Amino acid sequence: MLLDPSHELRRDAIELALKEAAELEDDKEAKAAYLKALKGACDEDQVETIAKALEKYGEKVDQAKHFGFVTQWHLVAPFDNVKGVGYDKAYPPEKGVDLTATYDGKNNEQVTWKPYETKNAHGMVDLNAALGKFKGAAAYCYAVVESPEERPVEIRTGCITSLKIWLNGKQIFAQDEYHHGMRMDQYAARGTLKKGKNTILVKVCQNEQKDVWAQVWQFQLRLCDHVGSAVPFTQKAAKKEDK
Repeated sequence: MLLDPSHELRRDAIELALKEAAELEDDKEAKAAYLKALKGACDEDQVETIAKALEKYGEKVDQAKHFGFVTQWHLVAPFDNVKGVGYDKAYPPEKGVDLTATYDGKNNEQVTWKPYETKNAHGMVDLNAALGKFKGAAAYCYAVVESPEERPVEIRTGCITSLKIWLNGKQIFAQDEYHHGMRMDQYAARGTLKKGKNTILVKVCQNEQKDVWAQVWQFQLRLCDHVGSAVPFTQKAAKKEDK
């Protein structure tokens, strides 16, 4: 039941496995028990518990890979979103991504795509750090993933501001809300990964609020099945010359 297709049954099974692993006195057996539980774990709290336990046995868990977070991106900003005008406006990246293009951004500023890799364990993309601290702005984030086969997928995101998501050119999600809190798997959109190359485009908007708590501008995105287990995919390192 550690790999049960029911989320509730799987969670209960892993909880029991963790309890049993914690009671093992032999380090080798305990490590093996935690690694076995990890194969089915897909909830943030259980994976964190397993990762901390395995650290004691010299085993480091790559949580970003385990959860299926997309970590390689190309980013471009700012586009105008003063008074929310940019959320429904289709800027050039929505009509087709050209990573070599230069766009007229906010206030006629020339903007280009920048490669970005997040090292965050939960795939967090901090747009303030990556692009600069903009207000009343919209950013586009583009990723390419390779899937070994065609399969259904859930694209789960966490985002503290407004966003839209396109998979292979088709919009599959939209949420227009600002500074309402953020958590892993906050939203889930369903789609299909094609065998081979797939494209993901995310639009993340920021408003003009000046409150300290309204300065955060970030998102995370992962690819998983209906239970929350990562689906297999690969990415190559994002580079400026990528086309």
